[in-house]
Amino acid sequence: MKAMEWTIGWWRVSLQRVYPTVAQLSQTYDKAALQWHEHLSLLGYCHAYRQLWKSLKNADLLPHWQDNLTICDCGIGTAAFSLAFAQIIAPRTHITGVDISPQMLKIAHQKLSQANVSHQICQSDVRRLPFADECFDGVISAHVLEHLPNPEQGLKEIVRVLRPEAPLILAVTQPKLIGRLIQWHWGNRCFSPEELSSLMSEAGLTNLQFFPFPIGLTRLTSFVCIGFKSSR
Repeated sequence: MKAMEWTIGWWRVSLQRVYPTVAQLSQTYDKAALQWHEHLSLLGYCHAYRQLWKSLKNADLLPHWQDNLTICDCGIGTAAFSLAFAQIIAPRTHITGVDISPQMLKIAHQKLSQANVSHQICQSDVRRLPFADECFDGVISAHVLEHLPNPEQGLKEIVRVLRPEAPLILAVTQPKLIGRLIQWHWGNRCFSPEELSSLMSEAGLTNLQFFPFPIGLTRLTSFVCIGFKSSR
């Protein structure tokens, strides 16, 4: 990202955005983990996630998946997005949850176990996924790309593990007032649909479609994009 510069008299002043390191981000979310799921529920995110999956299902925008799906949730947090997916889309899916925060992963494991969702968890950076090429039927990810200093690298790594024609369903923070407040607090970035479209296309995703969240606070802070890995 380019620095902003001003020349004042004989001085040149430069201002450049600095993103948290992986260690700093992991520590931040470890501290927030115990209350995270409850906060998501109180703010309406858990309900909004379920409504989103219902909307996508009713619109027939997702593949006609069969049982025994393999889905990777990149930045699973406490598994709210995955739980909603399993509940609405595919109860017999196998979720592989990736996160840099061990405390978030611990709670995600508890939540998925309580809901009887088949799963495994993995502490890893999204930009270096420890999985083989083309091993997932889909990738889902909510509010993770915003934290990467190089989102291009994260998207390319996600595309690498997707099977041909498999979808990525990505929720991101949008650059509106509440999104900017979130950005100020958590140190993340925001994306416009135009910015995200360019990044996803460059990563090899096609048939991009954008959707608002159906209801609530989430509709004011975020939007969703679906893209499909191109076939060979």
